[in-house]
Amino acid sequence: MVDDHKIIIDGISSYFIGTADFELIGSASSSQKLFDDLKIIQPDILLLDIKLPGLSGIQIAKIIKKEYPKIKIIFLSANVDETYLNEAISAGGVGYFVKDIEEEEFFIGLKKISIGENYFSKGIQSTLFGSFSKNISENKVQNKDNLSNREIEIIKLFAEGLSFKEIASKTNISSRTVETHKKNIMKKLNLKTTIDLVKYAILNGYSSL
Repeated sequence: MVDDHKIIIDGISSYFIGTADFELIGSASSSQKLFDDLKIIQPDILLLDIKLPGLSGIQIAKIIKKEYPKIKIIFLSANVDETYLNEAISAGGVGYFVKDIEEEEFFIGLKKISIGENYFSKGIQSTLFGSFSKNISENKVQNKDNLSNREIEIIKLFAEGLSFKEIASKTNISSRTVETHKKNIMKKLNLKTTIDLVKYAILNGYSSL
């Protein structure tokens, strides 16, 4: 877990007391401490504050995805602005938790992410889906029947937070071909951003909260 506020680290650390499902193996208040620790041990899941001194959580996530691609990243933030959500997902985040998340929901989210799903805490779901749901009701997003099986497969993989390179490896095609598929998907569905693609995947049953 990475956060520059001790009270946040202490508060969330207390959630792990007495649970057998997850173990908090370390905490850091800066990117330098995190990268030093990662040379010794790598977690399955990284809880990462989105706003940090020095390198931001977004910048750290981009480095993590390149150097430790198996680590699943959950962003922690008090801010529910859609711009942050967009940046977090684009950087490879598979979860976004508000800092006042209750213990029960916290572990629901961890369990979902540990099995390859996404999770956005209830405190931000209205921000995440509000305008997008309106677009669907106005038929701005076209019918999913227009998508090929390959395009659906790629949508699912993007929704898991995988990079172009990781998707290429899983599907045995080149990164450039993955990029072409994504452009075609975005055009077919009239989507503008990666976060819209993730929303589409969730709302159409290709991924879940």
